[in-house]
Amino acid sequence: MGTSTLPRQVAGNALAGHDVMTVTVILVGRGCSVMLSGGRRDAQHLKAASLRSSATSWLHAAPRHFPVTTVLLAVLLAARVLRGVDPDRATRWQWATSTTLHQMLHHPLGVLVGSIPWVTDGPVAPWLAFAALAVGGLEATVGSVATLAVVFGGHTAATLISEGILGLRVVTGDLPSSELHVLDVGPSYVAGAALAALVALPTSHRLRTVAAVTLVVVAPAMMYGVTDGDLDGIGHTAALALGALAGTIPALRRPVSARPARAFAVPWRASWPRPAYSPTERAAMPARWAMRIRRGIPPAPAGTADVPARPRQAWWSLPRGLHH
Repeated sequence: MGTSTLPRQVAGNALAGHDVMTVTVILVGRGCSVMLSGGRRDAQHLKAASLRSSATSWLHAAPRHFPVTTVLLAVLLAARVLRGVDPDRATRWQWATSTTLHQMLHHPLGVLVGSIPWVTDGPVAPWLAFAALAVGGLEATVGSVATLAVVFGGHTAATLISEGILGLRVVTGDLPSSELHVLDVGPSYVAGAALAALVALPTSHRLRTVAAVTLVVVAPAMMYGVTDGDLDGIGHTAALALGALAGTIPALRRPVSARPARAFAVPWRASWPRPAYSPTERAAMPARWAMRIRRGIPPAPAGTADVPARPRQAWWSLPRGLHH
């Protein structure tokens, strides 16, 4: 999760098949009407309107087809906006989510997730382009669930490897104990693992070529300092290696036609079995929950019309610095 900015390339995601057909029909129909009327200026206005309509439809479809990429880009932008609006709060949250060994022992999931959005040095635009290419291309190739597993697994494993080596060097006396409290945040482990996996997977020739050229450009800068035991260099190298290793998994290398029909379905849109409630029970649920919250009564056991609440887990709680 280095803090250095790197040049990035971006590759846009294609529209779905039905969107392409719809836009084509609209362009052909309007083009014919313009040719019959003979108005060149009208043709330019209609073409611009069609392009705006296509961009609008793509923006509406992107969160549904690429949820992981959309969330990542959104949090990167939100973190940069917060840094511009309230720099002191942003700095405090960066240190509260830094993946140090001390915070990993107390809030592992909180710091692993919370450390991703922060770009501490340089503009955020290159990181947006890098994430859109790497994570977006991987999500278009293997689906949302597999992409989430690859990027978060690579991010977690690379963090553990880099921080573990740092801890061993401190224990052996090679480094002072102050090195355990350095700021370690950023999306580089996520983007690096996704890019290496995208290059290793059998995807479209054009996308794979762009990803390979990007990897050749950014890999030397990401791996800089690995021979000297640099924290960022070790973490970046581990993320690239883990992403390439994930690209060799047979389940991810299967062609799209050989995968199940719902392999690319968004996890929260899956058709989970739901208990059947009568209209009277369904109408009484909000009032019943509100009464229990007000009185402090624990939720009903499983098997009733109410859904039991999950107990709070200490291992996934947010760092203490985020509550102030």
